[in-house]
Amino acid sequence: MKHTTYQEAIEEYELKENEQALLLYAHYGRAIYMGQVLEQQTINMLAIDDIVKTKPDSQDSYEAIWAKYDHSKMMVGVMTTLLQEAYQISDIDMEEFREVLLLRNNLAHRYFRFNDVLFSSHGGRKRMIKDFVDFTNSIKAIEEKLSVYIASYNSAAGLSAERIAELLAERKEEWKDKVIDDTYDSSLKYS
Repeated sequence: MKHTTYQEAIEEYELKENEQALLLYAHYGRAIYMGQVLEQQTINMLAIDDIVKTKPDSQDSYEAIWAKYDHSKMMVGVMTTLLQEAYQISDIDMEEFREVLLLRNNLAHRYFRFNDVLFSSHGGRKRMIKDFVDFTNSIKAIEEKLSVYIASYNSAAGLSAERIAELLAERKEEWKDKVIDDTYDSSLKYS
């Protein structure tokens, strides 16, 4: 499933008649995953802005900032407003960003409820794949725009690519030796 265009997706779909439902679900899964990644990127950007502004003086303070955003019940509207202010995102780009987040919510919570009958026909399934591919591509377009704002922010904040790589390496190192087995509660953050 390497393709990124609707035409490529449909070509694969037509070739694999016995796997059409699996391909449809794979496209849906990728769309949902990419939507979640975009939402997490928003959280990361806000946390980084908070870290840059407050300059935490201890590991506990640093972790508290991440926890504030990771465990937040902050509404998307509030998050996007804060993001727009911190990263000086244009109104046009922010409107597009908000629309993609709204589409993500609809895709995750309402899409199948209102489009379940599409699954009954060959043409309907193709339409569903089109919706999922289009959504995935809209996320990619937003991510490209955000990368420009992030680069500008990083430059203004004095965060070099090397420093960012160091920070990521430190974060990965913290997790490298953690024991993640059946006793690890991965749902802890969601309660």
